[in-house]
Amino acid sequence: MAHMTGNIAGGTARGVDAGAARRGAVRGGSRRLRLFCFHHAGGSAWSFAGWGQWLGREVEVVPVSLPPRSAAPAGADGAVSTMDDLVHEVTRQLAPALDEPYAFYGHSMGSLIAYGVAQRRLAEGRRPPACFVAAAHRAPHLPPPDSIVEPSDGATLELLLGLGGAGRLLRENPGRMSAVMQRLRQDLLVSATYRHPVESERPLSCPVHVLHGRGDALVPTAHAAAWNRHAEGTFSLRTMPGGHFFHKEHKELFFEELGWALMQASADLPA
Repeated sequence: MAHMTGNIAGGTARGVDAGAARRGAVRGGSRRLRLFCFHHAGGSAWSFAGWGQWLGREVEVVPVSLPPRSAAPAGADGAVSTMDDLVHEVTRQLAPALDEPYAFYGHSMGSLIAYGVAQRRLAEGRRPPACFVAAAHRAPHLPPPDSIVEPSDGATLELLLGLGGAGRLLRENPGRMSAVMQRLRQDLLVSATYRHPVESERPLSCPVHVLHGRGDALVPTAHAAAWNRHAEGTFSLRTMPGGHFFHKEHKELFFEELGWALMQASADLPA
């Protein structure tokens, strides 16, 4: 395996300037790359609004809308109660769209879902992603900390939601805040049902890039680096300023790194 690790203190990384990232750094290949984006626990497809403007016309950003989640089997119609069922349903829904070159990006819980979908694609002998990017999540074979499985205090919940200052409107609306917190808890309970398929696991055959906030209180750097176990070939770990939602805190730097990873994948696509 070829593994690479690196750190970013700030400013420009990999020689790709922020302006190039905004204009679309993916210029290596002649085919447009679809980037399927999987959101964090408690989030939604709206988490990726505006990403297309940052990544440019040569990347088609496709936010993934997940089926409803409920830890109780008797939840809403069509709700899934286990991570296995969630991955199965998402794989089924995405299958028709994965015949063309594509990449996966997952943030926090989304990384685990994206990994599960990629594993199912490999097991079925289907086209794998051209690039797999995981952010703000431990390697899938590592167990989650108890504080994430059963968060009991508001500070942990707000950290997981990435509210920060932008959460003021939610805090001023107790009913809406309660609904968001409930959705987050359901997502965490569903995620806690994940069981790593040790015997059937296949290393990802595409480049694997891991993005990590060095101030992430939920994911130690060593746990992010452990994704290298799941890469068959190229692997990179990039640590950046910020916490669990570093991509919101340092947008230019984040899209610079994501654009670089997609540029590499695009350059390897057949003309």
